[in-house]
Amino acid sequence: MITNKEYKEQIEKRYGKPLKEVMYELVVDQNLDQWDGSKELGISKELFVKWRTEFRLGPYQRSADLDEKRQTEKIAQYKEELKSIDLNREFIYQDEESLRGFKEIIERMLELEKQRGIKDASSNLSMIIQTGVLETIIDYIAQYEEKKLIKKYNFDLEWLLKDM
Repeated sequence: MITNKEYKEQIEKRYGKPLKEVMYELVVDQNLDQWDGSKELGISKELFVKWRTEFRLGPYQRSADLDEKRQTEKIAQYKEELKSIDLNREFIYQDEESLRGFKEIIERMLELEKQRGIKDASSNLSMIIQTGVLETIIDYIAQYEEKKLIKKYNFDLEWLLKDM
């Protein structure tokens, strides 16, 4: 009976590269599942799954790794954005009840939320939702100021009524 190590050596010799690279090509590049991948390599499905898991190439592992990478990149982006921001600076429009005063406070709340995300990565889901909401509000204010929000509303209304 051939051992896992012997299978590994055979495959590396046949493909001329490390097993991790072979597995990456089969799972990621060719999108082979455990049945087709094990058939391609001439090994059991169980051994294929074991190697796929060992190299973090399973669908859930790849998804989790990608999410972690995106989170790390987002935190780095926030750090860069906030590098020159003084969170304690005075509000320019704090005595006004106006759209620009509202926009200023929303922008400042967004800065705080990003800072919170940098400080405590464990609150990631909450931070993602909150920053998304605040960014959307800022975007709507910008569209409103550019007289585009009413056009968006009318366009969306027209499409909604078509489906009724």
